[in-house]
Amino acid sequence: MIDRRVRWRGALAATVALTVAGIVDGNPVLLLGAVVPLVFVAYGSLSRVRVPADLVATRSVTPTPAPPGQPVTVTLEVTNGSDRTITDLRIADGVPASIAVLEGTPRAGATLEPGDSHTMEYVVVARHGEYDFDPPQCRVRGLGVSATATTTLPVSGDRALVCRLAADAPPIEEDGSTRVGQLTADEPGTGISFHSIREYHRDDPADRIDWRHYAKRGTLATVNYDRHVSATVVLVVDARPANRVVAGRGRPTAVEYGAYAATRALSDLLDHGHDVGIAVIGTDGPGPAGCRWLEPASGPAQRRRALEFLRRVADEAAADRDSSTPRTAGGGRTRRQVRKVLELAPTTAQVALFSPVLDDPPVAAVETWRGAGLPVVLVSPDIVPSNTVSGQFEQTRRRTRLARCQATGARTVDWRRGTPLPVVIEQAFAVDARRSSRRSTGGSASSSNTGAGGKRDSSWNGGPDERAGSNPAADSRRWGGGE
Repeated sequence: MIDRRVRWRGALAATVALTVAGIVDGNPVLLLGAVVPLVFVAYGSLSRVRVPADLVATRSVTPTPAPPGQPVTVTLEVTNGSDRTITDLRIADGVPASIAVLEGTPRAGATLEPGDSHTMEYVVVARHGEYDFDPPQCRVRGLGVSATATTTLPVSGDRALVCRLAADAPPIEEDGSTRVGQLTADEPGTGISFHSIREYHRDDPADRIDWRHYAKRGTLATVNYDRHVSATVVLVVDARPANRVVAGRGRPTAVEYGAYAATRALSDLLDHGHDVGIAVIGTDGPGPAGCRWLEPASGPAQRRRALEFLRRVADEAAADRDSSTPRTAGGGRTRRQVRKVLELAPTTAQVALFSPVLDDPPVAAVETWRGAGLPVVLVSPDIVPSNTVSGQFEQTRRRTRLARCQATGARTVDWRRGTPLPVVIEQAFAVDARRSSRRSTGGSASSSNTGAGGKRDSSWNGGPDERAGSNPAADSRRWGGGE
C-alpha cells in the first residue's frame, strides 16, 4: 500500500512567493530563485517507492514454552535480499496486545544495502496461555520522502509465545520412583546408608553382620541402615477472586504464580516418590463443599491428572485478568473449604498452601490446619509493588500476616522477586516433608528446624525474614490490595 503525503508545503509557498515578487518587481533573479523550491516539489511529486519482494523477516522467541513470569527474549531479524538499497526502512513487530514489553523496543529504523540484515531484540514477560504474534509491519520511504509504502513482511521461525505451568518442571521417570520414598526416617531399616550398630540377634541375616566390629572386639553386632519412607503432601492453591490481581500490565496474576509454584512442587515431590494431592479453595468446584479435590497418589498418572487440574485453575485466572466484574471476598465459602480440606487430608499428610496473603483468610486457614496438628508450608508469591506509599503499607501488612502464620508453627517462604522457583521449593519442603514422614512412622513432629536425616539444621530458621524472590505477578488489572 502506497501512501503519498504532502510534505513540501513550505517549498510550494516559497515558489509562489518568489514568482509573485519577481513578476511585481520585474526582478529575473527572484524568478530564477523560484525554480529551486519548484524542483524539490516536482521531484517529491513524481518520485515512486515500493517494498522489495525479497525483504524477509525471521523471529526467534527464547525460551518457549516458558513458565509464568519468565522473561522471554524476542529477536527479529530483517534481511534485504533484493539488489537495491532501502534508504529508509521502519519496522514494527506484531507483539500480542496482552503481552508486556519489559526491555527494549519492538520498533526500529534502518538503512539496508543489498544482502544486509538488521536485528532488533526486546524482552517480554510470559503469561499463562499461548499468544500469536502478528506479522511485522514494514514502511519504506523513497528519496522524495513524500511517498511511503507500507506492508506486512513474511516471517519465518517462531510465530507464538507459549507459556505453560510445567514448562521448566523436571520430568518424572516413565515408571515413577519406587513406592519407598527418599526421605530418611528416624527409625532404622533396610537401605544402603549406615545408620547405627546394635546387638546381634540370632535371626539377623549374615550380610548385616559387622565383621569389622567382630574382628576388633570379638562380639557380633548387626548394622542398621537408614530407612527411607514416602510422605503425603496436599498442595492447596488459593484461587479466590481477591488474588486475581497483578503487579503491572501484561504480567501473570497471583493465582497463576501460585499454580505455577504448585506445579513445580508437584513434579519435585512425585519424582521423589511422595504421594501428592491437590485442593483449590476460593472457587466453586465439583468437589465436597465446592472444593476442587484430587486425592493424594503417586506416579505418572497422578502427575497427568494433577497437571490438568492446575492448568484449569490457571486458565480461569487468565480468563479473569481483563474482567471488570467486581471481586467478592467469599469468606464463608472459603472457611468451609478450608475445613473440608482438613477432613479430606490423610492424618499423616502435610499441607502446602500457595497464596499471596493479601488478606486474612489464608492466615485463618493456616491457623485451622496447624490447630489440627498438620504440618503446614506457606509459599507466598510477592506481587505487592513497593514503589508507592500505599504499596509499602500493604507490603508491611502482608509481612505481618506471614509472621502470624509462622507463629503458629508453619513454615513460611516469602517468594520475592529474583529468586528462582526451584530454590524456593527446595527451601519450602526440605524440612516439612521430613516432619510428615516422622508422623507417618510414629515419630514426633518436634521442631521445625530439624533437617532431613535427623540432624539439626541451623542454616534455616523460617519466618518472613527468610525470603526467596519472586517475579512480579501482573496483568492489565493493577494490584488492588487485600479485601
